[in-house]
Order: sequence, then structure tokens, then C-alpha cells
Amino acid sequence: MLKCENISKIYNDNSWFSKKESIKVLENISFHLKQGRSMGFAGRNGAGKSTLMRIILGLEKATEGSVLFMEKNIHGLKYNELKKIYKDMQVVFQDPQSSMNHQYTVYDVIKEPVENYYSYAKDEMKNIVLKLLSAVRLSEDKLYKNIMHLSGGEQQRVAVARALSVQPKLLILDEALSSLDMIIQAEIIKLLEELKEKYKLSYLVISHDIRIILKLCDDIIFLENGIIKDKFSIEQGINNPSESFKNMMIV
Repeated sequence: MLKCENISKIYNDNSWFSKKESIKVLENISFHLKQGRSMGFAGRNGAGKSTLMRIILGLEKATEGSVLFMEKNIHGLKYNELKKIYKDMQVVFQDPQSSMNHQYTVYDVIKEPVENYYSYAKDEMKNIVLKLLSAVRLSEDKLYKNIMHLSGGEQQRVAVARALSVQPKLLILDEALSSLDMIIQAEIIKLLEELKEKYKLSYLVISHDIRIILKLCDDIIFLENGIIKDKFSIEQGINNPSESFKNMMIV
């Protein structure tokens, strides 16, 4: 489904008040994600996790290497081709408020991506949105509420519903639970486990909290200073933990 081959990312500081400096954020990152499996990327702040996510999404270009999704190099696609890719690869960000229009209702937020790909009558669209609300455990009375009038946990559920609305194959969760308190976090993790099974999803989970990855993923990659330090299945990590795995389990 997803192949990253020898991804490296270097930022150049060309500002007039400083000497030219190259900052290597990622170096030779390679992995394959098979359809039906889920992979977690763990590492402390600054490890390069979010930069890798932006490259996978095509929001940034890698300095070297390639990203193939469903056998297509996303960095070589035109807009219409890339639009098709984004239907199958959706993302839920850390801060739902920053990724949703503050003037929109819940209904507006969820139906917007659907309208980019499908044409439905008004009643059909409403039923689709209501089914998605039910799938993320939100009641019908939230349908026409302004997104800013919801709690943080409710906003993140709407963000998940929006991502699911176009029936993706891969859902990228970029620190999607880190801003929630522990109780709400546990509820969303359980929900994501259920949705993964219901919709036959693959997840790519980016988190500094390995407990979230253990719940949602089959495989794990540890990033440290932009390189892959460890890569193995969750089962291997639990049965034969490496030092990095043990260190990440320390809260």
C-alpha cells in the first residue's frame, strides 16, 4: 500500500544574518506498509516524525527518496491524480480546531470532503453524515452545532468522521490523541480500534506515546534524530524488547 524508499530531508538556512547551514531532519528512511496492517512511528520530540508525515502526504518534498502509495509516486502526480490519492489516504491532525473551519457546523465539516468526490441529494447527504456521527459515537443533536461549541474530544471525533467520509484505505493519525486528557484519550483509542475493524482500515500512527501505538498498530518504527533506530512487530517488541522499546515505555 505505502512504500517509502530512502527518504532524506535537509533544510537549508539561507537567511542573510547567518552562515549557510544544512540541517538534516531525516536520513534514509525506508519502510513498506502492507494493506490491512497498521504501523506506528514513535520517538521523542524532534525525532522527525511529523516531517515524515508531511512528506508522505505530499505537503513537503523529500530531498532524496520516493513515496509510493498504491504504486504511484505521489511527488510526481498532477493535481487531479493527487486528488484521487487523497481520497484513499486521509489524515487526522493533533489540533482539530486548526484543521476545521470555525464558522462551520458539524454537518458542514463532514459533508465538505464528500462533496469533493460524490454527488448526493440533500436527504442522502444528511443520512450519510448521520451514519458517520453514529460511527464515532456522537448524537444526532450535534449535527447543526457550530464546531467551536464542542469539547476537544467531540471535535476530534468529528475530525475522524470527516476523514472516514470518503472511505479511505489508509488513515494517518498525527499525534491525534496527544491534546486529549487520559479518559477521553482512552475512549478515542477504543473507538479507533472498532473503526479499524469495521472499515478494514490501515493506520499510520505518529506518536511520542508508545501506549497508543501498542493499541492501534501491528508494527512499530522508532525514530531518533531522523534515523530509524529500531523496526519490528509489536509482538516482537513485547516478547523481546530492545533498550529503545523499554525506554519509550517509561512515562
